[in-house]
Amino acid sequence: MSSRRTWIMIPVLAGVLAIGWRLLPASQEAQAGGAYPPAVVELSSVESQTAPRLLHAVGALEAWQQVLLSAETSGRIRKIDFTSGQQVKAGQPLVLLNDELEQASVRREQAQVKQAAIQLTRVRKLKEQQAATQEQLDQAQADHAVAQAQLQYQRAELALKQIAAPFSGRIGITSLHQGHYLQPGQAIASLVDDSQLRVNLTVPEQSLPDLKVGQTLHVQVDAWPGENFQAEISAIDPLIGDSRTVRLQALLPNPDNRLKAGMYARAQLKRPAEAPVLTVPETALTYTAYGQTVFVASPTDQGLWQVKRVAVQTGEQWDERVEIIDGLKAGDKVVSAGQIKIQDGSTVQTAKDKEPV
Repeated sequence: MSSRRTWIMIPVLAGVLAIGWRLLPASQEAQAGGAYPPAVVELSSVESQTAPRLLHAVGALEAWQQVLLSAETSGRIRKIDFTSGQQVKAGQPLVLLNDELEQASVRREQAQVKQAAIQLTRVRKLKEQQAATQEQLDQAQADHAVAQAQLQYQRAELALKQIAAPFSGRIGITSLHQGHYLQPGQAIASLVDDSQLRVNLTVPEQSLPDLKVGQTLHVQVDAWPGENFQAEISAIDPLIGDSRTVRLQALLPNPDNRLKAGMYARAQLKRPAEAPVLTVPETALTYTAYGQTVFVASPTDQGLWQVKRVAVQTGEQWDERVEIIDGLKAGDKVVSAGQIKIQDGSTVQTAKDKEPV
């Protein structure tokens, strides 16, 4: 029985050895050619372009009009005609203080003016009849003028009891309530007109030849990353500061009120182009602990590409391209997509290389 089993196993072992022998060359070939095909990447050329030079500046946004509303006189709040955050119009009453005494004073002075006018009329008639002297007429005229001035003064005092919006804008947050007693100068709320904003910037004095009123600036703020807002230079300070800088002011439309006064702003101004520069797509740059690099691709004899990591020095950035100051030359091929799949010395292919012939 044992002899019979041995004879059965011999053909089985022979078959296994034959299959292994046939697979061995294929395995060796796979090892020689690599276990994985070359990574597919996108290549772009290093181009020579006449690029605009960019002037960078930083600053802050300022409201077109802004004021801290306050009381000019003392008094208890009788009425508040606004809510925090409300849009108000110029001249709109906002706060009314208790004005009973002032109202009474105005009525008293109105009576005084009326009495002085009657007396002046009487003295004039007497003067015409030679029954009053010029001195009496002068005194009556003076009394009438004083009464009118007193009435005007009391009306001004009464007007101080009503606080109105000096311009159209949006009211800030207030903590006052009806019944509060206000002191002169006490703050009520802020009023801001931010329908357009001022951009206050500082630039080096060397930039003055490239600046003029009416130029367009591209402004960015942290609240809306990646979005450009257009402003127009409205004023250039005629004085140079101690730090050898010059101040600019630009007007920035703000129709939807997304931008707020006090925001930190970064601005760019396109200056006249100089000599052509080398550029690559933004996506070609990779960042390492040693600086910025790109993968430069060189063709191989097999119709593929071999990449080499090259350190570069960059300059200006615009329209999704970056200026290369050092490290590349015009016509070089760089990897602009797919860098995550490769490393220095990798063999790669493009989608076009992968297409069957």
